[in-house]
Amino acid sequence: MKSYNSKKYVIQFIILILGITGLNAQINKKSIDNNNHNSAKIPVLIIDGFSNHNWLTNTKYLKAILESSGKFNVSVSTCPNIKETETEWKNWNPDFNEYPVIIQTCNNIFKEDSLQWPNQVKQSFEKYASGGGGVYMYHGATNAFKGWSAYNKMIALGWRNKDFGEAVIINDKEELEIIPKGEGQNTGHGARTDALITRIGNHPIHKGMPKSWKAADVEVYRYGRGTTENLEVLSYAKEPETALNFPMEWTVKFGKGRVYCSTYGHLWENQEWPPSMRCAAFQQSMVRALQWLSGNEVDSYLEADFPNSERTVLRLPIED
Repeated sequence: MKSYNSKKYVIQFIILILGITGLNAQINKKSIDNNNHNSAKIPVLIIDGFSNHNWLTNTKYLKAILESSGKFNVSVSTCPNIKETETEWKNWNPDFNEYPVIIQTCNNIFKEDSLQWPNQVKQSFEKYASGGGGVYMYHGATNAFKGWSAYNKMIALGWRNKDFGEAVIINDKEELEIIPKGEGQNTGHGARTDALITRIGNHPIHKGMPKSWKAADVEVYRYGRGTTENLEVLSYAKEPETALNFPMEWTVKFGKGRVYCSTYGHLWENQEWPPSMRCAAFQQSMVRALQWLSGNEVDSYLEADFPNSERTVLRLPIED
């Protein structure tokens, strides 16, 4: 009996050790998986194909800025030209659901009759955004698709005539003042300038940033028109012509989705890495906005070269 019990206890001990070893292996694997997940790059899709700006080079620069940060994997889907390749245009249908965040750069201002997305793309874009997707409206994207009702709700404030909707200014108390439809001016902007950007509140995108900073070579849009429904203004700048404060960055809740809009970034034809694209404020703000839009943790540290309220900071061009 004594020999039998010894064997029994030995077997139980071995089973216990194996169980603990297996549990530790599972814990370690889970820890590794979590670390891999946390360090994974965020998939981003840029939509381009037409704009009154230099969209081909602009996409190249955006991709370079984001991928050089080490935080993103960037893909591009280009809307075909309907006049040149109508069949390809009709069949173009990017799978937005493959990406937690989309950068929309298309701008058809003054060419609404000839530059559009196919209806199925518009429908899938609406579904993506309202279903919880993140959308970064890059620069002139707020000029686009004036006749698309859902898009106007996504951007809240767009480049429109004064009869289109309300406008917003920010007073000296940092309160929003609503300019009624029909009053004030049509949307516009003056010459690009090194603008003092001032944030309102403590949005995650601005965590750790100073109250104000200088952004290089930006356009400050005056009297963006639309709606204040689901609108949150994150920052503002003084527009030189009117000396009024207008939104510089804003977000919109669209269904379950998040939309971020800003006039950061600008690229005309024949420009190579202009100050607007090299601006450190623009580059770090874009990275943080994409992190927030995608539902990921936003960086809590400030880059060492982030500008203050006295001067702009230009980063070196990113060469191929």
